[in-house]
Amino acid sequence: MPKDTRYGFPIEAWEAAKAEANALLQERARERGTITYGEICRAVSAIVLKPRSWAIMGFLNEICTEADAEHGIMLASLVVRADSGMPGGGYFRNAARLGRDVSDPEAYWRSEVERIYDVFSPER
Repeated sequence: MPKDTRYGFPIEAWEAAKAEANALLQERARERGTITYGEICRAVSAIVLKPRSWAIMGFLNEICTEADAEHGIMLASLVVRADSGMPGGGYFRNAARLGRDVSDPEAYWRSEVERIYDVFSPER
């Protein structure tokens, strides 16, 4: 794959899509809500993402890694499966890669979501 693409998308479009997703996720955090994989794929217009694709996993992993470096949170924790209301397995693998203790995945995820809500609280 050429160096100037991510998952086949031009870097500029990929970065624009991440900006769209970040704005949406921060809005959801202020509302203390979540968003499904399908909803975020439909909301992002700069590129075409599919809920069960390698691209969406890489996309959300990048968002988490960047938010972790900036705020100490995994912002894409707010992206959940429609059937379970929790993130998929790739999320927890990325969390472990970032040094999180995911031995109790649900407890870790719930705690991370609360941390995200706190960071983007309208009262801050």
